[in-house]
Amino acid sequence: NQLNEQDKTSQQLKDLQSATTYEIQLESYKRRRHQKTNDAYIVSSTSKILRFETGAPPDAPSNLNIIACTNTAVRIGFDPFIEHNAEIITLRVYCESISSRTYTKEIILDLTPDSTEFILSNLIERTNYNLIIYAITDEYLHEIHCRDITKLPKKLKSSYWLTNKSLQFTTSGCEPASQINILSATIESIQLNWILPKVYGSTKFLGQILRWKLQRSDIEHSMKLDCNITNTIIPGILSYGLYKISLDSLFSMKTTFDDEHDEINRKEICLTTTETTSVRFQLPGLSEKPEIYLTGYTTTNIDLTWNKPNMFSIIDHPERLNQQMKIHRQLIGYRIEINGQKYNNLDKDQYQCTLTECQPGEDYKVQLVVQTCVQNEYMDDIFLNDNENDEELDETPSKKLRVRMLNNQDLLRSFQANFEFHHNVTKENTIQQRNEVKPLGKINVHWTISNIEDISHFILQWHSSKDLRIQQRILNNDETSFTIDARDEKHFYIIEIIIVTHDGIKHQYEQLKMPIPGEPDAPKLWLVKTSDSSFVVEWSEPKSYGIPVIGFQLYIEGKQAGDTIAVNLHRAEIPSHINRTYQISVCAITNNPQRSRSAMSQTLSVLTTPATNPIPPMYYNNNDSGSRLFDRNTVRTIPVQVESINEEKLHIDWTSFLPMTEIRAYYIHYICLNNGEIQNMQVSKRHQNAILRDLTPGFTYEITVVAVDKDGEIVYTSDKNIIQMSAPPNAPIVAIRERTHDHVTLEWRPAPSYGELAVVGYKMYIDNRLVAILSHDQLTYTLTNGSSCEEYIVHVQALSNDKNISSPMSRGVKFTWPGIKPGAFRRLDDGLTGTVVVAWDHPQLEDETEKLIRFKILSENVATHAVRLHGEYNADTHQATIYDLINGKYHLWLEIQSEHYCVRARPITIGFARFRNRQLYDSAKCFMKKRKRFRSVGTMTMTPTLRQIQYS
Repeated sequence: NQLNEQDKTSQQLKDLQSATTYEIQLESYKRRRHQKTNDAYIVSSTSKILRFETGAPPDAPSNLNIIACTNTAVRIGFDPFIEHNAEIITLRVYCESISSRTYTKEIILDLTPDSTEFILSNLIERTNYNLIIYAITDEYLHEIHCRDITKLPKKLKSSYWLTNKSLQFTTSGCEPASQINILSATIESIQLNWILPKVYGSTKFLGQILRWKLQRSDIEHSMKLDCNITNTIIPGILSYGLYKISLDSLFSMKTTFDDEHDEINRKEICLTTTETTSVRFQLPGLSEKPEIYLTGYTTTNIDLTWNKPNMFSIIDHPERLNQQMKIHRQLIGYRIEINGQKYNNLDKDQYQCTLTECQPGEDYKVQLVVQTCVQNEYMDDIFLNDNENDEELDETPSKKLRVRMLNNQDLLRSFQANFEFHHNVTKENTIQQRNEVKPLGKINVHWTISNIEDISHFILQWHSSKDLRIQQRILNNDETSFTIDARDEKHFYIIEIIIVTHDGIKHQYEQLKMPIPGEPDAPKLWLVKTSDSSFVVEWSEPKSYGIPVIGFQLYIEGKQAGDTIAVNLHRAEIPSHINRTYQISVCAITNNPQRSRSAMSQTLSVLTTPATNPIPPMYYNNNDSGSRLFDRNTVRTIPVQVESINEEKLHIDWTSFLPMTEIRAYYIHYICLNNGEIQNMQVSKRHQNAILRDLTPGFTYEITVVAVDKDGEIVYTSDKNIIQMSAPPNAPIVAIRERTHDHVTLEWRPAPSYGELAVVGYKMYIDNRLVAILSHDQLTYTLTNGSSCEEYIVHVQALSNDKNISSPMSRGVKFTWPGIKPGAFRRLDDGLTGTVVVAWDHPQLEDETEKLIRFKILSENVATHAVRLHGEYNADTHQATIYDLINGKYHLWLEIQSEHYCVRARPITIGFARFRNRQLYDSAKCFMKKRKRFRSVGTMTMTPTLRQIQYS
C-alpha cells in the first residue's frame, strides 16, 4: 500500500485472515535534485521485514471431567483454554437437564479466564445433564455487537470465535428394587423375583435384606441377600394368611466433595419396596370328572351328550384337623377339544353337541372340559384371592373319548340314538300296583346302511349300567329303527349294532352310550348359625342327571316356606322365636314336569335356645304369632349325667327325670365351642338316654337337653354341661422344604398336645412303611435313597408319653423324586454277525421342561477294566451299532446327559468274538457213549480236539 502522507507513522491493516502469518516491509522514497546539475532523482530505502501472525480462537481444553459428585452437586475440573493472540475475556458455563422426566431451569455460571474447576449446585438427583463451557473473546463480542459480558444471552450463538467443550453427566442417587413378582405362595414356600436396584454417580449398592411378616402376627423374619440376587425362596412351613413382604435396598451415598475413600464423608440409607401376598389354600377342582357320552355317529358327524357334574364337594380343612369344609362351585361353561385342539366353547345350559365336518375313517379323541369357579361368598378368607376381580376359572377335563368315523366301505352309514320322555309318566305313577316299574321314557335307535342286498339281518344288543344284563333283538335287513324302554333312571344304556352279511360274517361298530335322565339327588342341609331372632341354614346343589335344577324350595315344619330360591343361592336366614324347635328341609326344583323336584333333604332340627337365659317367661307358638305366659314355677330342670365312652362318643342320661306335662320329644342341643358348629339330636319321649357319636377328639362341647310339647314349645331344659373330649396329639402338618436329585428334606410343625399328654417323638412312614422313629425335637427328615421319577407318599405320626395313644397320621405328602429314569437298555443282534447292536427306550424325565442333550455308549473290558467311549448320539436316537470291540467279555452301558443330570442305564454283559468264515465249518454232532472199563489193545489214535464257542 502506498502512503501519501509524509508525516504518517502508522497504518491499520484490514481484511486479514485469522491464524495466518504475514510479512511486512516498509519502503520510503524521496525526490531530490542534484545541486550542480539540478537533475531530479529519487532516493529510496527499505526497512527490515517484520513477520507477525494474526490471532485465532482459543483451543478447547483437552480434558473436562468430574472430580466429585453428590446427589445435588457436582465438582468439575478442566484444563485451561489455550489462547492464540486472542484474549479470553471470561469463561461461560451453561448446564441444562436432558432427562425427559424433569423440567428444570438452566444453570449459567461465569468464571475468570484462569479458572480450572468449578462447582454446580442445586441439581436434581438421578438426572442427566449436558454441560458446555465457552471461552468468550473480544472477537466474539465484536461479532455479536456486545460490549458488556453481563448482557450476553442465555444461549450463545455459535461462532468461529466461540470455542467450547461439552460434557454429559448424571448426578448421584439410587432407586430401590422394583417389580416384586410373586411366582407362587403355598405353605411350603413363597417364591419371588424382582428387578435389582439402580445406582447413579458415586452412590454404592451395598446389599439387600428381605423381610416378611404375617399380617396377624408380631413376629418378623428376615434374610440377607447379596447384591446380585434377583430371586429367592421364603421357606415354609408357612401359616395361611396375608403376608407383607419388604425388600430393603442398602446404599452408601457421598455427602461431600472430599476424598472418595474417606468413609466418614458417606452415609448409608435404606430404600424399601413392599409387596403383599396371600398364602392361600389351593382349592381342589370338581370332586368328580365329567363324563361324555357318544350317542351317535355318521361318516362325517359325531353326536355327544353329558350330564352336569356335581358342583358341591366336602374336603378336610387344611389347617383345622378333624374339621371339614364345604365348597360350592358355579358352572361357567364347557369347552370341546378334539385331538388336543380347542373345537368350540359351549354355554353352561348346553348338554349336547354335534361335531361336523369330520373325515371318514379317521380316529378322533374328544374331550369335554368343564369350566367352574368357586362361590367365594360361602368360603373363608384363607381361600379367597387378594384381587376379587381376578377369578381364574378352574378347568376339569373328562376322559378322552375315542371315536372312529365310518368310512365309505363300511356297510353302516350312520348309527344314532336319542331319549324321549313318556309324557304321561310322573314320579307319582311310576310304580304300578304290582310293583312293576314303569319306564320313564324310551330310547329311539335308528341307523342307515349302504347296501341292503349284502345284509342278512341285524343284531341289536343293549344293557343298562345298573344290571349289566345283555338284551338283544334280531331285526330284518329292511328294519332301520328300534325303541328300547328305559327303566333305570340316572344310569346309562350301552347299545351296539351288529350287521350280519349273507356269508355269516358279523360286522361290529362303535357302541353308543345313552344316559337316562332322572330326578336330582337330595340336597344336603346343615345349620350355619343361630341368634335370638333368626337362624341361618345352608344347603348344597345336588347332582343332576339330565334334568337341570332351576331353584330350591325350603320347608318349615313340613310346609312350604316362601318362594323358590334361585339356583345360585345356597343359604337362607329364617326368622325365629326363642325357645322353639324348628324342622327344616329343602328340595331342588327342576323344569321337567315328569320330575319336577328332587327327593327331600334330611330334616334338620333347629333349637333356638338363647345362650344367656334358656327359659324366658314368654313363649311363642309356631301356628300363632301371638304369645302366652308360662308359669316359671312349674318349670323343672332336667338332671343330666354325661359319661365319656371314648374320644369320639358321649353317653347322655336323664332317666331320673319325671315330666309333669305331656312331652312330644326330647332334643339334645350341643355346640362345639372350638368352631361354633351347632347340632341337634331328636330323642323319642320313650327314651331318656342317648349316645352322641362322631364328636371331634380334643374339642369342647356345650350340651343341653330340652323337652318340647306338642306345640314345639320348650317346657323343660337342663343345665349346660361343658365337656372336653379326650384327644391324642394333633397330626403333624408336613411340607417339603427342599427337593434335589440326591435328597428330599421334609419338615413339619410341632404337633399340639392336650392335657397331660406330651409329644415324645415322631414316626416317619414312606409308602405306609415305617422308616424312622425320631425324637420330639427333630422336626425335619432327609431322604437320600429315592429312585428318579418314582412317586412317594410320606406320613408323619406323633407319639405321646402314653404308648397306647398316638396322633392320627398326617395328611400324605406326595412327591416325585427328581431326576431321570433310564429306559430299558438291551441288545438286538443275535451275536453271530460280528457286530453289536443295542437299543434303548426313551428315558423318563421328572421335570418335563428338562432338555435331553445326548446319549453315550460306553464299555468296560472285564479282564483289563479298560473303559472306552463308542459314540455320542443326539436325543432323538435310540439305537446304535458298535464295530470296534475285540474278543472278550464286556460290561456295556448307556449314559444319558441332560441340562442338569447325567445318569447311567443298568449295564448289560456281553461276550464278543470275531469269526473268519462260518461256512468252512460243518455243524458238529456230539454223542455221549458209555465209558468202558477196559483198555483197547489196538493202536491208540488221537482224535482232534473240539473247541466250543458260546455266543451271547
